[in-house]
Amino acid sequence: MNIRAGIFVVAVIADVLLLVAAGAYAKPAPLTAKELVEHASLKEHVKELEDGEIVMMSQPEREAANQLNVLMLVLVPAKLEKTVETLQHQATAPDGPGILAIGEIKAAAPSELDKAFTGLAFTPQEKGEAEKMMAVGAGDAFNFSIDEIALIQEKAKKVNDREKDGAAINTMSGAIREVLKGRYLSYRKAGLEGLAPYQFGSSKQVHPSAELIAATEDMLLVKERFPDYYSCLRFYPEKKPPELVHQFYWAKQTESDRPLFVLKHWILDVQPNYALITERRFYLNHSLNSLQVVIGCLPHGDSTLVVLLNQAFTEKVNMAIGKNIAKAIGYREVEKNIRPIFENLRKALTR
Repeated sequence: MNIRAGIFVVAVIADVLLLVAAGAYAKPAPLTAKELVEHASLKEHVKELEDGEIVMMSQPEREAANQLNVLMLVLVPAKLEKTVETLQHQATAPDGPGILAIGEIKAAAPSELDKAFTGLAFTPQEKGEAEKMMAVGAGDAFNFSIDEIALIQEKAKKVNDREKDGAAINTMSGAIREVLKGRYLSYRKAGLEGLAPYQFGSSKQVHPSAELIAATEDMLLVKERFPDYYSCLRFYPEKKPPELVHQFYWAKQTESDRPLFVLKHWILDVQPNYALITERRFYLNHSLNSLQVVIGCLPHGDSTLVVLLNQAFTEKVNMAIGKNIAKAIGYREVEKNIRPIFENLRKALTR
């Protein structure tokens, strides 16, 4: 074999190896609405979806003891782009269900965060909650780490009894802002592994990091059909594919007649043939331990199939009344919170 022929053979072999490698590492095709509705677990609900009904399903067989998984689906009469736009607007609107205040966190440096969190505070009407927080210790009334409890207790000591009414509100507003800033910076630096455990007793801790990692790793369909998106969900900030959009928010809501302070991470992948939106509530200062909502939008003719998976963790399902009863109550509470998302979406897109 002469040199020219040898070079040609090597080039052909290299091309073949590249093609084989490309085939081995090619991304799987995104999931389609047709595939999903033809799945055995959904076939019996096709007529309901076509009639515009909201379909809800639970997944008790795939839950941890303190976990509540709810799957919800609806077929809306709108194109993918319009559906995604409406979902985003409704989720971040200041007048959304239960929302008292919300702000986007765009600051990159710790020195800029004070301004980003300025709207987050207790009001005079919430004096009782502020005073309750001043007396915080290890327990399940609040979701605080041992260091956060020490921070709050130290600030509470400086409040003079004579000026307690106003000082409690101002001091605890400052304390909750510090807690949220610290949680935000830790998550931006280390992702799920950076979430400090809650101190629920002298020897009992609850780990939102472990809960959200387990919930994410359980999303096998996302892992299989949207591997880059899954990789970001699981390994953020180490894995950040350039096509994904990240947004961070703080929010103040009402939960069980109490002000609830929340940190949210939005991860969006919007493409012509699908959209994935995750709202990960990586910190809540009471009630739930953690919450992750994953929404998939898939074109279906002139409509869009919207699928929502709500993964919530709470110690409230570990109750003396019995696991099955507690979980049944939990499912109803979850449905009460997420059904308005679909009802408002359907209403907005059928005008």
